[in-house]
Amino acid sequence: MVMKQEAILFIDVDDSASVRYNYREPHFAVARAQGLACLTAGVAGRHHLQRLRDDSDEVFLLEALSEQSILDLVGRLDGRYQIRAIFCQAGHPSALGEVGCIVANTCKRLVLVYSCAQAIAACNNKYLMRSVLQKHGLRSVPFALCNNEQELQAGAERVGYPLIAKPPFGGASAFIKKCSNWAQLRSHYAQFVSGHGAAAYADFYGCAHRLPAVDGQAREYLPGRSILLEGYIPGIEGSVECVVVGERIHPLLINEKLMLTERSGTVLENLLISPPTSFTAEQCEQIRTYATACLRAVGLTNAVVHFEFRMTDQGPVVIEINPRVGGLYVNAAFRDLAAINPYQLYMSMLLGEPGVNAQLEAGAHKVANGRQHYAMLAIYPEHSGRFKGIEGVQFLDHHAAVLEYAQLDAGHCLDADIEEHYLLKCWAKVDDAADAYALHDAIRHNLHVIIENKV
Repeated sequence: MVMKQEAILFIDVDDSASVRYNYREPHFAVARAQGLACLTAGVAGRHHLQRLRDDSDEVFLLEALSEQSILDLVGRLDGRYQIRAIFCQAGHPSALGEVGCIVANTCKRLVLVYSCAQAIAACNNKYLMRSVLQKHGLRSVPFALCNNEQELQAGAERVGYPLIAKPPFGGASAFIKKCSNWAQLRSHYAQFVSGHGAAAYADFYGCAHRLPAVDGQAREYLPGRSILLEGYIPGIEGSVECVVVGERIHPLLINEKLMLTERSGTVLENLLISPPTSFTAEQCEQIRTYATACLRAVGLTNAVVHFEFRMTDQGPVVIEINPRVGGLYVNAAFRDLAAINPYQLYMSMLLGEPGVNAQLEAGAHKVANGRQHYAMLAIYPEHSGRFKGIEGVQFLDHHAAVLEYAQLDAGHCLDADIEEHYLLKCWAKVDDAADAYALHDAIRHNLHVIIENKV
């Protein structure tokens, strides 16, 4: 009898010109260290196949992104591999289909560890998320989903100004704008409808589909047409990094956003600090309790979660719930504040290994007793054009506080006004918020971004 090799299977839908997220690779590194084979499946007709081959033991092409095509592949692999886990970047809906829900349903059928598919749908579509919170009576804001200008005007009257207009699905803060009147909103909607396809994250809008009925009214979701209006949330912005093991929710880390920049069609996060310096211990407890209540309401299971909120006078109000590890240096925050590798943790969860809750309890204890502050910061393009590189990065190499940094590869053409592009991201030790601001200023002063204007 031939011993089958144990393996994990990643379903990849990111076929954009530049890689959208670093997700498959760190999980594969952890799995490989445990002796597991690392397999990747993508949909046939991909342009960037070599990217998958570079770090996979084998790559397979599916005829479509569907439960059946994944089940068929697992059936074909059965003679050689024992598939222990199937996963994806669940926060990346695709024009091919909502990969997180498809993988969740497939895992359920194969009796593998899975996240609740309905919950992933509610996290990725902010309209559904607001609907769930409303149903459970949790603190939220008025909202309206609009598919044309007529609905937009009626929706804005219901929600009231100022409001935030944004795609219900989406990545990289694309086409998000605070609007104070009808003229601004109408202009933003026109920009979104005409320019949505130009976004590097356009694929994140997903595909057209009918939404579950809310208030007895069924709605259509149309990528590039549907836009969500939400009441503006005043206050300091932050995020809670959570882990859900089975149904048990661990709100582990809180980050505070010290500096946000509003552009014509996006909102950029320039500087964050962890642990937060503006929230009292009582407020932090309130934030954790609220995040837990929201995650329980949407019903998310078995996931690492990036939960964004603003602290209002009434208490925290959710902005979005992402069923994935947060971007920038959230992975480093897990490591340095909680002594947890989030990729290793998620792998343990998927493989059904014992001790995950205990690991998270120990991490929470370390976070509670930690005295060191850390900052993550990002530099974005000031204007659109072709990114040529950054001069002066040796300043970071010689700076005692800087623990790690990464920069975007030169050569990309960027639109600075419609979505976020990290030209450089950095993770550093700081004393307090003032120290974090000073570091941000020093980096801005010593590094020079070179962007050639588009002709």
